[in-house]
Amino acid sequence: MPIQVSNQPDAFRDFERSGWNAVSEGYEAVFGPLTAQSVDVTLDAAGVISGCDVLDVCTGHGVLALAATERGAKVSAVDFSEAMVAAARRNVPSIDCRQGDAQDLPYPNDRFDAVICGYGILHVPEPDRALAEMRRVLRPGGRVAISVWERPSPANGFGLLLRTVKAHGRVDVSLPHGPDFFQFGDPEDMKAALAQADFSDVAATTVAQTLVLKTATGLVNLVLQGGVRIRALLLAQDSAALSAINIAVAEGVDQLFRKGDRFQVPMPAILGSGVKPRQ
Repeated sequence: MPIQVSNQPDAFRDFERSGWNAVSEGYEAVFGPLTAQSVDVTLDAAGVISGCDVLDVCTGHGVLALAATERGAKVSAVDFSEAMVAAARRNVPSIDCRQGDAQDLPYPNDRFDAVICGYGILHVPEPDRALAEMRRVLRPGGRVAISVWERPSPANGFGLLLRTVKAHGRVDVSLPHGPDFFQFGDPEDMKAALAQADFSDVAATTVAQTLVLKTATGLVNLVLQGGVRIRALLLAQDSAALSAINIAVAEGVDQLFRKGDRFQVPMPAILGSGVKPRQ
């Protein structure tokens, strides 16, 4: 199946960029502890070791970049959001961090030993172009590793949230058209996308991650503080629908994910990897 792309690429890019500029601090605070759980397996899948040249695409607040530098790698990073670039430079001052487009990377061919991308491929208008660019800047034999969120299911947090929005609100809200947020959200689809992008030795796995909440209302609050597309979906609801969604999600979190005095919400990742073939 072809990789899905936006039919409004400029509008979608502007929407995502302005969204990340608005929520950069919130994302770092509330999603940071969650996405950090897949950092080591992502670096392992990309073969990041001391001395290698690494590019972190869609670096966000720099969590992968920091971990790669701690392994002794030489790290460059890129993000389209000015606020995220500022956060990454603050958190990892040793890296070369640039503002730029994942679909038009500002680096020459065959430049890096490894390319990593944590949850960023979900936020570009044309993911096929971003994958082609990651392949272009890799040296032959270099590795790519990409993480995304697992497709919604009854057993994970996104499944609970989105089925509740569908039950109590509207999903046909007016947003710029973007690719399916979860199109790479199972291992087989991830492997197919990497193979279509001409990577070899493709692999994909599910990475268990747990969002620990103090209150049952924390899942909706998390998205409102640090999300972009799903945040916009929530904010587009009328007040009655948003109230009903809040109540129903909190009830679901309490029923499904309570562990003692905390709530442990599964938020798994899909991690894909591949190799740029040697010529």
